Amino acid sequence: MVFRLTEFVSHLADWLYPRVCPGCDQVSDRPGRHLCWACFSRMELHTESLCTVCGAPVEGRPAHAFVCSVCQHARPAFDKTRAAGRFHGALRDQVHQFKYAHALWLKHDLTDLLHGCLLAHFSPAAVDVVVPVPLHPVRLRERSYNQAAVLAQALARRIDRRFDGRSLVRVRKTDSQTRLDAAHRRMNILGAFDVARPEWVTGRCVLLVDDVMTTGATLNECARALKKAGARTVWGLTVGRG
Repeated sequence: MVFRLTEFVSHLADWLYPRVCPGCDQVSDRPGRHLCWACFSRMELHTESLCTVCGAPVEGRPAHAFVCSVCQHARPAFDKTRAAGRFHGALRDQVHQFKYAHALWLKHDLTDLLHGCLLAHFSPAAVDVVVPVPLHPVRLRERSYNQAAVLAQALARRIDRRFDGRSLVRVRKTDSQTRLDAAHRRMNILGAFDVARPEWVTGRCVLLVDDVMTTGATLNECARALKKAGARTVWGLTVGRG
């Protein structure tokens, strides 16, 4: 009954206030979603050959499981990460609006991408708990919400798994990673995370969710903290890859 009422209210809101596509500013033709089919079809989703560990695109089509040189040189703490698509064009516009402009109505569009990527590259049934990459309390107060937590909670509901937004915490405020190279990103984020409730992750498969992955330094440092706390497996999942 509650679901039907929510669905009715959603359809009524769509009729009164048609959803506008963030990619082209036209009314969306995708039922219940903001991104229209034309802009959706132009997104560069990762369907090519990928590194089996970090998910980086690989040139050519190797006939065997391939691990990139970066992961061979320094094996990440996470077991595997994947991103739904390239952080470019309509996908980049959506994430930026969602992250910086309080466009929380894009939650379902972005969760669709995460869910599709999860189904394509992981086994959802193996996931025990869904955990977001946390913000430092100061940054959280500035932004008023953690975009990774919004997505992680929506995805947890979608796959009927527990959401845990309190165990993994950021214990050190770091500079923005945006303009740093790979080496400085690793140094900047080193030791920035801890697990406040180890009993919630010990022996479990943790699905770690964030909006964008660039070098993987943040996901790696989160995974290091989770593994130290006893997590059996840590998978990383993001909407885009820079």
